[in-house]
Amino acid sequence: MNIMKFTGKTIAVCFAACIAAAALSACGDKKTDDADEQVDAQGMEMQDLEMKPASEAEVLEVLAFLPDPVATVYGEPIARKEITDELVSQGIPLEIYKRIGEERLRQEMNTHIERTVKHRVVFRLAEKAGFKPSPEFVINEMKEEFEGLPKEVQEEFEADLKEQGLSLEDDMKQFAQNVEVQEAAALRKYIHTTFLDKAKKEVSDADVKKEYEDHIAELTTPEGISVAHILIQSDNDEDDADAKAEIDAIYEELLKDPSQFGKLAQEKSDCPSGKADEGKLPAFDRTGMRLDGSGAMIKDFVDAAFSIEKPGQITKPVKTAYGYHIIKLLEKIPEEVTPLEKIKDNITEYLAAEKAQNELNKVLDDEIAKNVKINDFAPAKKAPAAE
Repeated sequence: MNIMKFTGKTIAVCFAACIAAAALSACGDKKTDDADEQVDAQGMEMQDLEMKPASEAEVLEVLAFLPDPVATVYGEPIARKEITDELVSQGIPLEIYKRIGEERLRQEMNTHIERTVKHRVVFRLAEKAGFKPSPEFVINEMKEEFEGLPKEVQEEFEADLKEQGLSLEDDMKQFAQNVEVQEAAALRKYIHTTFLDKAKKEVSDADVKKEYEDHIAELTTPEGISVAHILIQSDNDEDDADAKAEIDAIYEELLKDPSQFGKLAQEKSDCPSGKADEGKLPAFDRTGMRLDGSGAMIKDFVDAAFSIEKPGQITKPVKTAYGYHIIKLLEKIPEEVTPLEKIKDNITEYLAAEKAQNELNKVLDDEIAKNVKINDFAPAKKAPAAE
């Protein structure tokens, strides 16, 4: 549930990621030469950018538009310094703030302050309901969760701790000292007890069935096949004649003795699958997509493979961009729809979480309307008029 993200340092980390992401967006016209290279906004380390983190004075100047306090929650102010201190601690370079621009920075700050407010509100609600963070609370929750694990998992966990010279009790006590863990445990218990447990009881079999039927396409594994192949690579026209002669010779051998396919794949194939698994490849569907989601096959290969009628049969040599293949059909895999009973619990959990989140949002909206005042930002600076 999204609300579980609203804990202490997590808020600051999330905002640091948003700031970096916004900077990347501002520099969107600078494209990398490597199309596969992806930039993780949260992982934009200061040393990678070769920039110094913004000082406290620089952050204060950049965020001068923030009022003080930024908001009041249940009569208690959230000081501007609390927000700026969080950002200083994240070490975001001044250049990143500049790249974003004031308008986008105002948007990100507004989102950040709203998250901070929601955290304060839900935390107050949890405390009023009797879920107060403490080491004892965390330990009790951990014990309850541990006792719900299978016996073999408990024993394995305790054995690992013993190797580190720790007992289960010592480990729990040490973990429970973390203030953020205490807050997260209290909030989790409050949300489960007050919203999620109730929502689970409200999810009917009819609700589950409808969700299942609405997403039946996503729960269907398409028809596919499993094949093995022998590949003789041909990288250019000069190699082509030799590659064709070699694959034809292998094909003649297989016509005489089809049982030699695995052995010849190990000895002759230029594909790593030959030595690794007698030429066997991951199963794929008619579009070429691998059923395990690991990638796709090229069309020429897929068309040839699906032309084989019966398991055990092989194709004549087939030319693709990689060279020449002989393909053997191992298995035809029929289309399969995941049975409802197999995923009923997962769907119930999903629908319950959705209901609980909606109910929690209503409670938060009501509390915020009654007990929160978020102060408006100062007007944005206007660009100087052209002379």
